[in-house]
Amino acid sequence: MEYSAGQLLKGKLLKSKFLTSLVLGFCLISPALLVAQNLTVVGGTSAQKQLTACIEKISAEDLDKLADLDHSMTVIILERERFLQVKDSFRAYRTKLAFSNLATRRIYLSSDVFRNLDTAMLCIPHELGHFVTRSQYEDQAEIAAGTIRKRARELCAMPDAPAPPRSLSAHAKSLRTPAGTE
Repeated sequence: MEYSAGQLLKGKLLKSKFLTSLVLGFCLISPALLVAQNLTVVGGTSAQKQLTACIEKISAEDLDKLADLDHSMTVIILERERFLQVKDSFRAYRTKLAFSNLATRRIYLSSDVFRNLDTAMLCIPHELGHFVTRSQYEDQAEIAAGTIRKRARELCAMPDAPAPPRSLSAHAKSLRTPAGTE
């Protein structure tokens, strides 16, 4: 059987479209094949980074449902004074502890967010809620944050800061002195 050039070209285009849709369909069925959230956390302590990453991982499934292919996100943790300067440069006057920039896929957090677990659980899921809903509106972000927050409270905890190392002389003294006799 002979095919004309037009039929061959049409067949190749159909085959190409079929393969493309098959690959996309397979990726939608198997999200593990897609690169999940590519999270970068800049600044902050290792405990702050751990908590942020934990909460973000909980929301990754919701974020992966977004239509665009770029699922990367950067979270920037800044000391209070620097956060206030950056906040003003973005004209985010109403915020006190955190804000998001959907266009650049960035979340800016004041280090004050990590004062305690409750504050962190209010702010981080809320900011992620803006990305899940792709909305700048606070009420929509807060609805999405509720789900993220519930899962985060079950799975994430504020890591304890490592205890400062004891000096060698203090350790030696504790070995010589019986407990409770000092």
